[in-house]
Amino acid sequence: MTNLIIADAEVELIPEAIALHPTVRASSRKRNRNPVECVLESSLHYAAMRSLPDGGRRGRPDIAHLCLLLALDSVPNRDGRLGIYLHTRGNYVMEFSPEVRLPKNYNRFVGLMEMALNSGSISSEQKELIHVTRERLPELLKRIGGGNILLTENGKQLKDYSVFQGSNIIVGGFPQGEFISDMNGLDCVELSLYSSRLMAWTAVSMVLARI
Repeated sequence: MTNLIIADAEVELIPEAIALHPTVRASSRKRNRNPVECVLESSLHYAAMRSLPDGGRRGRPDIAHLCLLLALDSVPNRDGRLGIYLHTRGNYVMEFSPEVRLPKNYNRFVGLMEMALNSGSISSEQKELIHVTRERLPELLKRIGGGNILLTENGKQLKDYSVFQGSNIIVGGFPQGEFISDMNGLDCVELSLYSSRLMAWTAVSMVLARI
């Protein structure tokens, strides 16, 4: 089994620190929701996010959406050869059943993420489709076991794609900057897919084509 981990993904509920900001209150009121039960989105909450630490990179569930759509509809996943995990800011970990069919509509996807983060799971007909835990990235990697490959533009240029087989492949789920998880002590091989930075979904598509 090869595992794909979208790590440090910028998917989170709206922090209490900005819950009373006018733009946040306006967007949540339209949905008749408590602000802190809604997912942070940079396209809606940019003005409020300027006061947050790392505000320039947060609120990007669209990146996770694209990566997960690719992974869940891939041949390795359909064949039962792929484990799919989303690790988020705040150290929530979502584990996806191979049978999950994510909404292609972005707004419906955001609603699903809100349900998962608020309730801890998503089930259908007595079967759990998305399981949510609280784990730091090193704890997740230790739990699932196996060798770890961290894809980064600063890594060694990858030449042999066979190393993907049976490994935990870590792709950053954020738009800019570096991983915020503590990588010290992680037993990871750092590899690069290309000579310059790639978008997360591009890296995911390249991985999926070679496992």
